[in-house]
Amino acid sequence: MQAFKTALGVCLRHPVYLIVYVGLLSLMGLFMGQSLVAASDEGEYSAARIPFTVVDRDDSRLSRAIGEFLAARGEWVEVADEQRALQDAVATGQVDYLLIVPEGFEEDFMAAARGSGVAPQLESVFSFQSSSAMLADIQVNQYLRLVGATAALDFGASAAQAIVSANEAAQESASVQVVNPPQLAVGADAFLFYLMWGSYPLTAAIVVSVGLLMDAFSRVDVRRRVLVSPVSALSLGMQKVAAGFVVTVAVWAFIMGLGLVAFRESASCLPPAALALALIATFLYTLTPLAIAFLLGQLGASEMVSNAVGNIVGMVFTFLGGAWVSTSLLPAGVQAVASFTPVYWLTNVLSSCSEAGGATDALWASALPSLGVLALFAVAIFVAALVGGRLRLQSSQAGGNAAAARSR
Repeated sequence: MQAFKTALGVCLRHPVYLIVYVGLLSLMGLFMGQSLVAASDEGEYSAARIPFTVVDRDDSRLSRAIGEFLAARGEWVEVADEQRALQDAVATGQVDYLLIVPEGFEEDFMAAARGSGVAPQLESVFSFQSSSAMLADIQVNQYLRLVGATAALDFGASAAQAIVSANEAAQESASVQVVNPPQLAVGADAFLFYLMWGSYPLTAAIVVSVGLLMDAFSRVDVRRRVLVSPVSALSLGMQKVAAGFVVTVAVWAFIMGLGLVAFRESASCLPPAALALALIATFLYTLTPLAIAFLLGQLGASEMVSNAVGNIVGMVFTFLGGAWVSTSLLPAGVQAVASFTPVYWLTNVLSSCSEAGGATDALWASALPSLGVLALFAVAIFVAALVGGRLRLQSSQAGGNAAAARSR
């Protein structure tokens, strides 16, 4: 049990570091979950109004109609028709959507709608990070298609008549109402999202924390004492794993406890069986970062390497697993790769919990395959770590004099 005590002693000598590190990572997930709660608490729908400007170089009925169409959906910002002023307006965020109507636009547009000439193009500038600006651009093009359709169907219609017809058609809109399902879906989403997003802080915190204690066994003097001791490689490995398991349980309990306190109302919307399943699945997932940390320790990785691996692997797992972006939005090839990450199977279980009703047996039956895959990930990495550690112990090149200077 000496290795077990040594490993735990390393963690006890760095309590402030571990608490601060795990706490900061947990707060990231907490803030993300709270943003979902704030969004779901809005009881009504209101269309986004964006700041925009229209540079009208045509000064025609159609160009003015476009400006009026946008004014009903946003806030008009006056900007001088000068290149520097227009660039500054977009670059500084003064306007989200800039539309330039070229000279002769109405005449060329009406002629193109009736089959004569090429349709003129509007010049629009907006940030691709602004979904509202992209929507405004789509709406403007749809409005112009309405005008063009009227002009094409009635060759005798003037531009003013086509605009009136388009305005009448544009007034038609679908009614929007926010509906909260009677079951648990909306209420439980915040807590389940916290658990999904929490796969990143769980991965990073466990790999770094366990990597800290594993690093204590990478010093040359410690490894030499291990080599001459009567303790077998398997026994030593199991003691390291046991110490890492204690740290893993502490990290899991802290992050889960924070979520249960911060999202207690959301968690209470889950049936007891679904809540238990979500916590069990999350705990099974923590065995994978524990195995990764053990593998790094067996290979002699430093604390810095463990830190880098924990953060990078955590982000990759979380993204590919669908915790940040739904896998349905990813290309087919990426979805195929995602199924080889443990977070993918964790999100499958949590999604089942969000759809849980009163059928407990059906819930567990649907989740068992995913739970089994989560366990297999950890077992496979543990076996690889034991083999790697055994090979390293037998290698005369392992370690090196430079490693003797490594601090505890």
